[in-house]
Amino acid sequence: MDQDFTPLSFGQNKGFSADSFDMEVAAARFGGHGYEEEDAWASMTLWVAMRTGDVYALCPLLPSKWQASTVTVPSLTSSIVRELAVAQAEAMESDDELKATQQQYEWLKEMDNQDISVVEDETMVTEIRARPTNPSPIPRLQGPFLLDFEGLEEDMDITDILVIAPRADIDDLMAGEDEPELLSDNAQSGLSGTIICLLTSMGTLHVCLEMDGVKGQWLPRTCKNTFSTPMSEPSDLLLLESLETVRAKDRQSNMWPMFSEAFGSRYDFFVTTARTVSFFSLSSWVHRVEPELRSEDTAGSAFRINIICDSEIAEREQLLQLPPTDIAPDSSEEHLAGCLPIFDYDLGYLLLSFSPSKPCAVLLDSPEYEDFRASMAPSDSEEAPESHVPVPAHTRPPYQVPSVLYLQSPLVSFVADHVPHGHRHTLKEPVRLSPSTLELFTSAHRILSAYTHALEVAASDLFRRCERLQGEMRGQLTQLVEIGERIQDVSNGTVRGTVKRPPVDREQVLSSRLSAAQSRQVELTERYNNIRLRIIKAGGRPISEKEKAWMKEVDALSTSISEEDGKAKGELAERLETATAIAKELLSKMKNIPDVVDSAPSTPNTTHPMVPQRLQKAKVADAMSMVERESAVIDAITSRLERLSSSFPDL
Repeated sequence: MDQDFTPLSFGQNKGFSADSFDMEVAAARFGGHGYEEEDAWASMTLWVAMRTGDVYALCPLLPSKWQASTVTVPSLTSSIVRELAVAQAEAMESDDELKATQQQYEWLKEMDNQDISVVEDETMVTEIRARPTNPSPIPRLQGPFLLDFEGLEEDMDITDILVIAPRADIDDLMAGEDEPELLSDNAQSGLSGTIICLLTSMGTLHVCLEMDGVKGQWLPRTCKNTFSTPMSEPSDLLLLESLETVRAKDRQSNMWPMFSEAFGSRYDFFVTTARTVSFFSLSSWVHRVEPELRSEDTAGSAFRINIICDSEIAEREQLLQLPPTDIAPDSSEEHLAGCLPIFDYDLGYLLLSFSPSKPCAVLLDSPEYEDFRASMAPSDSEEAPESHVPVPAHTRPPYQVPSVLYLQSPLVSFVADHVPHGHRHTLKEPVRLSPSTLELFTSAHRILSAYTHALEVAASDLFRRCERLQGEMRGQLTQLVEIGERIQDVSNGTVRGTVKRPPVDREQVLSSRLSAAQSRQVELTERYNNIRLRIIKAGGRPISEKEKAWMKEVDALSTSISEEDGKAKGELAERLETATAIAKELLSKMKNIPDVVDSAPSTPNTTHPMVPQRLQKAKVADAMSMVERESAVIDAITSRLERLSSSFPDL
């Protein structure tokens, strides 16, 4: 059964409608900026994201006066004329498609036939066009564009949308032209599909791709009984990647992530959440996948595209993160504002944001600025004058006013927060000593002391900074005075009161220093040779290894002797005397033994026992051997004492 889609009259009660929930708009953004490298329909298309996740498009949405780029009208003409020729030559799938193509041709025909207003400026000439009224000034709502992914949550809460326009069809536009290089290099780069990025309230980033494109469609004129049912079939968005920009512990109930476009490439953008600012780039993925999409050789192209899409699509980098102490999670006002990128050749590439307590800024690298500086630098072939490397200035971060100076005094809401309703009337009465009064004063003192302490810390920090600034200013003034005196001395031809010396040739100074160094080297060489010869003559032959070992033994013996000097001398003397006495006694006994044997009678004495002669000879032999051993010991001791006495005259 057909439904009535006609709009309600003014002031008519519409009652309940599902559109009040399903069609709640979260964000809207145009699909392009009107650049030459973008598709002609992109800058005229307004993409609308609903809170539930559906995406719609209005094309073309133009003001009454608008400006077109140099490529917009030729690109529209080539595409619309070609599609109309195909539609007339072949049967279209439906009457709606043929009707839409005819409406586009009528719209383009009226735009070509109208008069163009030319506005001349000092730098450029601008062509202003009027919005065509045929077939209708109101575009038709196209969509919905739905995410084609089963794993997505059903209750998505979309907060912002970012649309990156597809590249213009340069091959079709420049067909038959002899000079296609008139277009810029950026016009021949980019992706042939529309990239749509969606942000949710939980900080999830969905990167989607739409390949069919959006073209102009209009509503019929507002005549009675001529409003027809709009035929708009849902289209699918190819979900490329889903990224979490916020950790689960950092999520807040009032979080509202937002997009911000970056400079340089239209495939770069920033995402601002409650506490962080992150940078995302799709340029690398676009440069890898676009050659596969436009390649004429389709063998294995699907496999390669799947590999590229399964890899990392978005490159991310966190640029700014506020510490947890600067943000109160339970406060609905603490949230970073949407970041604003600023690019200036004097300031550089800045990223600005703001929190309720202080501003935030990040200085980024700018490749365009580096290329500009490289182009302005003199080439190597040119003779550039000698340039001194500038000394980097000592910089410090600017003073940030503490957030306590922005906060409202806690005493303003003290009565409403800490005083019970039944005790508030006692505040206007005379003070009475009671437990409730003591508790009231204690609470006030606790809150006021914490607040005044924070104010004291903030004021003391400012006071110290002011004192340090005064000291630095005095130091800089002193340096300026010294530099001024030096400049005055140089201008007068004197340096600190001394007469300025005439200029000396640099080569002459270097030659004199070189000759002095050479003469000094010769002198040192002669001194070294003389000392070496003296040492050789005084030393004689070198000491052998045996002599070195004997010297070590003598040193060890002298050390052992020196430790017990007194005892050693006494013991050696006593041992020498004892050995000498024993030797003399044994010698005397040895001399008397033969006399006794010879003087003995031939007949033995009957009073003494008889000793065999063999036993006597054995005893004599033992005595002689003992005497010889004692004599050898005495000789060894005597020779050792002589050696010791020669080494140590003290003995």
